[in-house]
Amino acid sequence: MIKSLGKRPRGTMIKDHLVFETSQGSFLVRPYQPGDEKMILPAWQAAFGKKMSLEHWCWKYPENPAGFRCLLCIAEDGTVAAHYAAQVMKINFFGEEISGLHLTDSFSHPRFRWALGGKTGLFVKTAWAFLSTYLDKIDLPQLLPLGTDLPRAQFHYGFPGERHFRLGIKLLAYRFHGPGMLYFQTSQTTSPRRLFQQRLEVSSASDFRNWELFDELLSRLPLKKFFCILRNSAFMRWRFGSKLNNNYLIIYSKTFWRKKVKAWIILDKKFRILDFLAEKEDELLALLGVLKEVAKEINPENKNARFEVWLAGNHPLKRAFVRAGFVPEKEPLGIVPNTRCDMDRKDVHFKDADLFFFTMADADLF
Repeated sequence: MIKSLGKRPRGTMIKDHLVFETSQGSFLVRPYQPGDEKMILPAWQAAFGKKMSLEHWCWKYPENPAGFRCLLCIAEDGTVAAHYAAQVMKINFFGEEISGLHLTDSFSHPRFRWALGGKTGLFVKTAWAFLSTYLDKIDLPQLLPLGTDLPRAQFHYGFPGERHFRLGIKLLAYRFHGPGMLYFQTSQTTSPRRLFQQRLEVSSASDFRNWELFDELLSRLPLKKFFCILRNSAFMRWRFGSKLNNNYLIIYSKTFWRKKVKAWIILDKKFRILDFLAEKEDELLALLGVLKEVAKEINPENKNARFEVWLAGNHPLKRAFVRAGFVPEKEPLGIVPNTRCDMDRKDVHFKDADLFFFTMADADLF
């Protein structure tokens, strides 16, 4: 419970926190502190209508090897009224490593959605504080930076729903990812075509131990041509290798003589392809051709498995899916890709975010 905040002007900044006075009382905006998850999770359930386990929250945030950022807006009774958070991501920016933020789990508690701090609600005020505190540069209707010793990020992205995105466009400097997002499915009558023979390995991601193999593949890619999440072993092990997330399969091909990884695909047990990488398009195409056989291992009774994949419209490997027999369809979930460059540099414009490409490994949806 917050006590004795005192009367201060709206938006008064006090060192590393803000205080807002509203008709529903005083609200404190501050960074996450250890133990706050006990307040966050009940509010998350009230906002989204479902539960998140403590184990899942810890995996998603504190266990992320790159870190996380989180601001809370807390009512006088200790309830989290608004929450704005992000997973820190290491980004490859054309051969240069920069810091990025993946915006996740932004919400307001239903009980406080009409509490206004001036002309805007507590959620928007909390978002302004978050974005102006943790990003290098951003234009907002109001900047509310808090004091922090944490390094600022040069890029941020997210996958909000349509309603949240409309609010973000209006007040939070969101922008639509120019190339958009592609959604492909295999049809009910066709399966991915098997065109090549290769040496294949299939493993449950939670049992996989050789994540360093993917570092070696990454080292062979022309990173100076790419703007994407840095898919190193630390990221891949955290994203897919946790025992908490035991529904992922890794399929990868290896050279016969040097035992190096040529391409990989990661999918879940609902036949959704979440990530893929290859040095050459044909190597990914070859791997797509074995999905029908892998489907038998996932669910032997499902003889008509339909594979799905979401990817950036500018992904350099997108043509492999068309060649393998995937069909473009309307995206079914209403996901809107939001990207923005936040570098305080004259040679980088915020719209250069359109050069970024992604898969669903870079999201927290599946």
